[in-house]
Amino acid sequence: MSISSSQPRLLFVDDNVRSIGGHYLELASLLAEGAGKIGYEPHLVSHVALGEVVRAGETDPRLNVFQLQPRFSVRRMENWSLGVDGPSRCQRDIQGRPAGPRFQRLRQLAADRLCRPARRPEQMLQTWSRQFREALEAFAPEANDVVVINTGGDFQILALAHALENFQRSSASVPLQVHVVFHFAVFEDQHDGRAQLFGQQVNHAVKSIEKAGGHQIRLHATTEPLCQQLSQVGVHATAIPYPTRAPWGERNSPRSERSDTKRLKLLLAGLPRVEKGRDEMQRLMQLLEPQHLRTGRYCVSLQCDPKRWQRVIPASMQDLYQQAIHDGECSDDTGLEIRHGNLGSDAYHRWLDSADIGLFLYNPKRYVARCSGVLLEMMIRGAAVVVPDGCWLADQVRWVERQLGEQQLGSQRLGSGAVGWIYQSIDQIPEILDQAFQQFPEVRRNCHACAELIATEHAAERTLMHMGIPKAFSGENVRAA
Repeated sequence: MSISSSQPRLLFVDDNVRSIGGHYLELASLLAEGAGKIGYEPHLVSHVALGEVVRAGETDPRLNVFQLQPRFSVRRMENWSLGVDGPSRCQRDIQGRPAGPRFQRLRQLAADRLCRPARRPEQMLQTWSRQFREALEAFAPEANDVVVINTGGDFQILALAHALENFQRSSASVPLQVHVVFHFAVFEDQHDGRAQLFGQQVNHAVKSIEKAGGHQIRLHATTEPLCQQLSQVGVHATAIPYPTRAPWGERNSPRSERSDTKRLKLLLAGLPRVEKGRDEMQRLMQLLEPQHLRTGRYCVSLQCDPKRWQRVIPASMQDLYQQAIHDGECSDDTGLEIRHGNLGSDAYHRWLDSADIGLFLYNPKRYVARCSGVLLEMMIRGAAVVVPDGCWLADQVRWVERQLGEQQLGSQRLGSGAVGWIYQSIDQIPEILDQAFQQFPEVRRNCHACAELIATEHAAERTLMHMGIPKAFSGENVRAA
């Protein structure tokens, strides 16, 4: 298929896309595919490291869905955020300089100088701004083109404002349509002084962007709770569904009967991180080992760093770890399956395809307003899930159950535990798994109905249209090659 030369373009921007592992490239490729479906030619401005990956000959089908412009040498702009993922205590201007009372400014400047030069906030902002401006000049935006910042934040939007101010001075380009997507929580429990500064910083940047040359900017949040948090600090944003990918292979068919010889696979996806329960994994393994892993009822499948596996595997399970490394795949003879390091896209998605139940040890405070792409990847496959209460993951499970309950599946209205289980403490997980082992066939059938709902709700083209990006064609612009 080819597109006429008048086809508008969609420029996706994410300095975090630097390898084929992780969710940043996955998000970028999903959005690019969605852009193609609604008539846009997708481009991606990434970290320079992704260009090195491509030149080294690494291949991934997701790299083929956009025109790539590796540009950024800085990343992790959220390291200077006023939100929960950053340490900042001081509002900044669009130059990256501390703002506010003189004493606070001087104290922050002193702290900034303790960082190595390349990581100082003012230097990072200036570098990001210059490299984005260079990318924009190479892209040469036209009237119907759109720019999307895939992973936005309160510090990065300052760099965006600085870049557009200088872009306007050096270019006679048309006003831009810019969309910025926020993912990370502003605060955990209650908004405080830092959260208020977050809101002031974002609004200051938005006003600067609008003044820079008539640019239109819209802010978006990937969950309703995050949208509400932004509203509480004076920032207007619209909630959009986080996109997810339908399974690459044939979705597992629901079992009508539980086999007494088949272990259920309990899958913990993603390399262990603090906010994803890394420090709880060893204790969980100790809780599950005697009655669930050694007895042949469950197999736990997880990713880990081969140099730090002892951090998540207790000493009593070292024999299972060694056997898992030897066997490679989960079998009836072992209660453990190990995936080392980052997985390529195909290996990762096929691994998810094998899950019976997705287990999430996430810190609910960190995910109270934050989306989990892995949860959606599990649910779209028809896998059951076990999630912590008091966060977006539990909200999503309850929302799906309400939606399915309203559909009156079969002759019986769905009740609690229809597509998974919600816990308040990891000490409850062994008892939940006892229930799950008995209820699994019925729950799995419900989960397959859930998968269709997730696929519709979280299609990438729907995400873009929720942003307010219109379809660029009705069908006439597309012609067969």
